[in-house]
Amino acid sequence: MILVIGLGHPLRRDDGVGLWIAQNLEEREGVKVLGAPVLTPELLPQLLAADVVIFVDARKGAGPVRWEPLRPGPCPPLTHSLTPQGLLSWVHKLFGTAPEAWLVTIPAHDFSLGEGLSPRTRRTAEAFLRRLRVYLGGEG
Repeated sequence: MILVIGLGHPLRRDDGVGLWIAQNLEEREGVKVLGAPVLTPELLPQLLAADVVIFVDARKGAGPVRWEPLRPGPCPPLTHSLTPQGLLSWVHKLFGTAPEAWLVTIPAHDFSLGEGLSPRTRRTAEAFLRRLRVYLGGEG
């Protein structure tokens, strides 16, 4: 199963781009989609059940969408605010295994208070969503 986790704060404009992706990506056979303002230990069973996890988050600045592989590392303190790598590291430490994992970052420009994506970030998110649908075996 492929797990897609969209991250972000819905009231900080472009910071919510990962949540926007999660809201607009349809689940299909073999694909589970979650939106998460923060990564918490409660997500560990979801990661354990996945073969591949794709974390989607905002990245300040310009440039292309980036896909970066994640590997388990040292475990950070187990709090209710983990990074994607920290969550992956805890899955590995507790269960002796971890799924293949990727951090996808979408360039974002407006982190002010408010709802909705800026036009530039929305265009980039829409293009990424089309490519992600193709990657996951659906239509773009």
